[in-house]
Amino acid sequence: MKNFLNTSKAQLVKVGVIALIDELGSSMFSFAVGLFLLRKTGSAMNLGISILIGPLVSLILLPISGTIVDHFNHKKIIVICQIGIIMTMAFFSMEFQQLSDTYLVKIIVLLVLLDIFQLFIGNVFSASAINLVPQTQVQQLNSIQQMVRSSASILAPILGGIAYGMMPFFGFTLIMFVTTLVVMVVVLSLNFRFNSVQLVSEVDAKENINFLTSFKEGIHYLRQKKEIVMLIITACVINFFFCAVNVGLPLLLVDQFKLSNVSYSMVEASTSVGMILSGFIFMKQKPAENQIQLMYRWVIGIALVTSAMGLPVLLHVQFLKLGITGIYVGLALLLGIALFETNVPMAGYMQLHIDSSFQGRIFTIQSSLSMLMMPVGTIIYGYLFDHFNAGPIFLASGITVIICILAFMQVKVTKPVHVVKTAVKKENLEKVLK
Repeated sequence: MKNFLNTSKAQLVKVGVIALIDELGSSMFSFAVGLFLLRKTGSAMNLGISILIGPLVSLILLPISGTIVDHFNHKKIIVICQIGIIMTMAFFSMEFQQLSDTYLVKIIVLLVLLDIFQLFIGNVFSASAINLVPQTQVQQLNSIQQMVRSSASILAPILGGIAYGMMPFFGFTLIMFVTTLVVMVVVLSLNFRFNSVQLVSEVDAKENINFLTSFKEGIHYLRQKKEIVMLIITACVINFFFCAVNVGLPLLLVDQFKLSNVSYSMVEASTSVGMILSGFIFMKQKPAENQIQLMYRWVIGIALVTSAMGLPVLLHVQFLKLGITGIYVGLALLLGIALFETNVPMAGYMQLHIDSSFQGRIFTIQSSLSMLMMPVGTIIYGYLFDHFNAGPIFLASGITVIICILAFMQVKVTKPVHVVKTAVKKENLEKVLK
C-alpha cells in the first residue's frame, strides 16, 4: 500500500512538471508571437487573427479529435503530437532566422500546426486523469495542474519580456523546441494505465472508424447526461462574460484611472496568485457532497467580483492611485480564488462522471465551445467598451451571470452515477444508444 501511494505521488509530481514546463514554453512563445506581430505590423488585427486560430482549429476538428482520443492509445497520441511540435519548431526556427515578406503567413501556418497538436494533447490529458492516479486523487491532480499553470502565467511574461530583448524571434522557437523535448521525456515515463479500473478501449489500427457516427454517439451520450450539459453551458457562460474582465479591466485601469504599468501588472498577477493560494487550500479539502451546487455558488462569486469592478466608476470614487491599485488587487485575488474553486471541481466532476470511453469526445466538445466563446466575447465587449462607460458594463455582466446561474440551479437532473467503473465495450455500444 505504501509503495502504491509513493507511486501515485510520483505520478502527481510528473504531471505537475509536465504542466509547468509546457505552460512556460507555450506561454513564452505566445507572448513573443503577440509582441512580434505588434512590433512588426503595428496592427491589432493581425494579433486578433492569431488569437482566432485556436478556436477555429478546435471547431473544425471537433468531429475528429474527440474520436481519436477515445479510440487510440493516449500516450502514443501525446508523443506523436510532441514529435510534431519538435519537428515544426525545428523547421520554423531555420525559417525565422532570415525574415522575409512572407513571415506573417509563416507565423499563421506555425500557429495552426501548434494549435492542432496542443488540441490533442490537452484533450488527452483531460480524458486520462482517471487513469493517471487513483480516483481519490483526481481532485489533487487537477489542483496541481491549475496551480503550476497559474505560476507559469506569472513567470512567462516576465521571462518572455527579458528574453525578447536578448534574442531574435527565432530564439523562442528554440525555447519551445527544448521545453517540448523535456516534456516528452517525462511523458514517456508517465504510466497512463496506473488506475487499471478505467481503461479506454483501444481499436485495432486496421479497423476503420466512422468519425461522424462516433461523434453522433458522443452527442447522444451527452444528451443523456443533463448535469454534464449544464456544466458545459456554465463553462461557456463563464468564458464569454469573463471577456468583460479581459477586455475592460486594462482599459479601465490604464486609460481611465491612469495606473502605471507596474500597478497594472500587480493587478494582473493577483488573479494567478489567488488561484495558487486557493489551490493550497483546495487540496486539503474533502470533495463536497453536492459539488455542482457548490460550484454554482462560486460562479456567483465570480459574477459579484465582476460587478464590483465597475462600482468605483459608478460611484465616482475618488482615491489615490495607490488606493485604486489596492482595490483592484483585492478584487483580482478574490476572482482568482473563485475561478479556481469553479474550474477544478468542474473538471474533476466531469472526469469522474463521464464514461471513460466517451471522455475524449465530451471534453473536446466542452473545450471547443468554451474556446469559441473567447473571441466572440472579445469582439462584443471590445465594441461595448469602445461605446459605453465601463461601470455599467461590469455591473450588467455580473448581474446577467447571476441570473443565468440561478436559472441553472433550478434545473433538475437525474442523480448521477458516482463513478463509472468500466468503459463501455464496443459490442455493447449499440445497447447504450438505444
